[in-house]
Amino acid sequence: MKSLWKKTVVILTASAITIGTATSASAHAGFDTRGVVPTKGISSVILLRIGHGCVAPDGVTKVATHALSAVIPAALLANPASAAMQIPGFNAIVTPSTEKDSAGAAISNTITWTAKDDIFDVNPVGFAEFGIRGNWATAGKHWVDTTQICRIATKTVTPAKIKTVTDPVTKLKIKAWFPAVTKKSYQELKISWSVRDSAAPTVLSADKTSETGPAPSITIAEPAAK
Repeated sequence: MKSLWKKTVVILTASAITIGTATSASAHAGFDTRGVVPTKGISSVILLRIGHGCVAPDGVTKVATHALSAVIPAALLANPASAAMQIPGFNAIVTPSTEKDSAGAAISNTITWTAKDDIFDVNPVGFAEFGIRGNWATAGKHWVDTTQICRIATKTVTPAKIKTVTDPVTKLKIKAWFPAVTKKSYQELKISWSVRDSAAPTVLSADKTSETGPAPSITIAEPAAK
């Protein structure tokens, strides 16, 4: 991945991921609290769910999710350095925003989960949930811009061949066999869940390699009066 995936802080915490078959209720991206009301000043876990993978430019082929990033505003969680639950097969990294507030603190932090290998990519017709633990900073509704990166792998095979080369010791011309070489390259597809409207439709780019759609949101409750 290029600069989009540059990371700075490695997260080492407990693991939490759920994978299953997508339904209409789990489409797109959203949060699940498992019935717990996230409350200001109280630590709890919220689950960021992606409901499907990407669609290739042919409009038919389903493509698995290789990486997921979520921009956590400081108003939701000021210091998420240990917020991302570690997922088997994925690396979890936090990157503070370059934009700072008047006190010099990052206004947001991006949590990124990236599969260590293609075999860990999330099934394109299934859903996955990525756990975020936090002591929530501010009550109210918070939007969390989320980006999915999917990859289409292409293999290029250079066939085995026999070449005439110069022996480095004898300096004589000899026949040498070179085995076949397989190289793998990737085409990236992206879904940006970043529109501040839960009812917004997804919009496909002209080249059919990226989509935009509604950002997931989470509402943090005020603590009960004592």
